[in-house]
Amino acid sequence: MYWIIFALLEPFFHGFANVIDNHFTNNLFKKTTTLVFFASFTNILFLPIIFLLDFPSFITPSQIPFFIILGLTGIGYLYPYYKALQNDDTSIVVSLFSLGKIFVPLLAFLLVGEILAISQYIGFFVVILSATLLTLNGKQKFRLNNSFFWMILCTLIISFEVVIYKYIFNIMSWGTGFTWATLFSFMFALPLIFIKKTRNGIFSQVKTFKNNFKLFAFEEFLTFSGSAVTSFQPIVVLLYALTLGRFFPKFFKEDITTKNLIKKIILFVIMVLGVIIILS
Repeated sequence: MYWIIFALLEPFFHGFANVIDNHFTNNLFKKTTTLVFFASFTNILFLPIIFLLDFPSFITPSQIPFFIILGLTGIGYLYPYYKALQNDDTSIVVSLFSLGKIFVPLLAFLLVGEILAISQYIGFFVVILSATLLTLNGKQKFRLNNSFFWMILCTLIISFEVVIYKYIFNIMSWGTGFTWATLFSFMFALPLIFIKKTRNGIFSQVKTFKNNFKLFAFEEFLTFSGSAVTSFQPIVVLLYALTLGRFFPKFFKEDITTKNLIKKIILFVIMVLGVIIILS
């Protein structure tokens, strides 16, 4: 019974986390790499919670390559994700995470020979068509918003991460997997300090990070709270914008004019149906 409640709440948790991410990347942090560094650092601070829930064990040398990949993907997807948020409405960017539903089964087909059903190909087409229509710019020319391309890169990276996580969770506990993946991610984020421009950006915004640490922690908590039913997440983000946008305008980057609102709702619903077809 409890898992149903968590599944229903998950889109609201992640949706609010996306709103906070939008605030970080569009209002608080000037350089995207600076935000990537602080986000990775905040993840480290949540390790004690994992220790309490499922204390990790040591990994073997043969398992290290998998965590190198997880470390790279763990910070690698953040940059294109934040760049996408800078280029488009938050709800549209979140909806583009559905592109990952295409990459995961395709990777499974390419890597392990998993056979895809005809219905899955239909679902792929529906998701891609919806994503394309959502990110079209201009009335005269067929031009996609940059957010589409950033999110293709983002979801491709996340799809690799999902495939690796599926493998390691078959051979170790989730506490061990998450702990070492988080440690490797931060290890790969540390070299950002040696890049002069990034280092200057990090040091110049330490105060910003401190002043907004509670918001960082809250965002990580929301993200940590669950990872299912994400296809409904863009609808939830749009709902937040409609209900809270007038009270907290700085937190939202959302075009909620009647024409765009109707377009988004229709395409979000079509995209959800496409994801359901892929997963069915």
